[in-house]
Amino acid sequence: MKIKILDSISYEVLLSLSLYKRQTHLKYLSISKDWYESTRKKISNELHTQIEELVDLHFEDLSVHLIEFCPYKSFEGYTSWLSRLSLGEIYEMLSLFLNDKRLMPADLENRRDTHILLLKKWYEEYFKEIEEEVSSALKENIMNINQEELNVNGFNQIEKITKGFSIENLEPTEVVLAPTWHFRPLSLIDIFNHKIILTYPCLLSNNDEALLITKALAEEKRLKILSSMKTEPKTFTDLVKLMGMSKGNIHHHLLNLRSAGLLKIIPSREDYFLYQFRHSRMNDLSSLLLNFD
Repeated sequence: MKIKILDSISYEVLLSLSLYKRQTHLKYLSISKDWYESTRKKISNELHTQIEELVDLHFEDLSVHLIEFCPYKSFEGYTSWLSRLSLGEIYEMLSLFLNDKRLMPADLENRRDTHILLLKKWYEEYFKEIEEEVSSALKENIMNINQEELNVNGFNQIEKITKGFSIENLEPTEVVLAPTWHFRPLSLIDIFNHKIILTYPCLLSNNDEALLITKALAEEKRLKILSSMKTEPKTFTDLVKLMGMSKGNIHHHLLNLRSAGLLKIIPSREDYFLYQFRHSRMNDLSSLLLNFD
């Protein structure tokens, strides 16, 4: 299994644009709770409308591979390189990651041009102002990864870095680990045939990580959920039936537990997760509390 660390600010620009468009899990993220509203005031009406009018983000979801293949780390380098690629070259790069569920975007040239246009505007109107802070955090997290340990104990280290994703059952041939600032403290997974992209959060401070865990545990329903999966993993459907709660409530509690790194998450190729109590996180909590200040 080949493991690669994605070191590119362009991916974080893309993630932040995607977050603005989808507004996914905003209340569980460490960025300001009014991030969407404050960003809406910062960007132009024209850019906001153009983002809103995007029918889908299919090209953006695939473009992580283009960012990975790009020989330039800078945002300007990426957009310039992508604008020079022929449609044949783009198709060849992306075709390896298509399947019945992930199709090549229609009107590839238009989607490429729109992608570049929106990313450039988004960078100028939103991202440029925070680039130095975000870039520093991303680089620090990449430097803190023990590459030798990752190569020797790949799956265990991946679970630790991503705060819970256990992917050995997927038998991947290639894994790309990409740090994120905007999606802290959540990890994300994208499965592209036998290649897996894992977006993992930049670590918060010791105090903030400790608070994430203790707040997640300070709720009886969440403790019962953890207790139900201490010996064997459970699916989302299992938990809804077992706990007698609505899907919305289960989803909320799982995201809190996931943010705290208390869940071992076992993805499948059938678009569902298995969840299990991640006991090792208790050791982390002990260390975090001993260093709490």
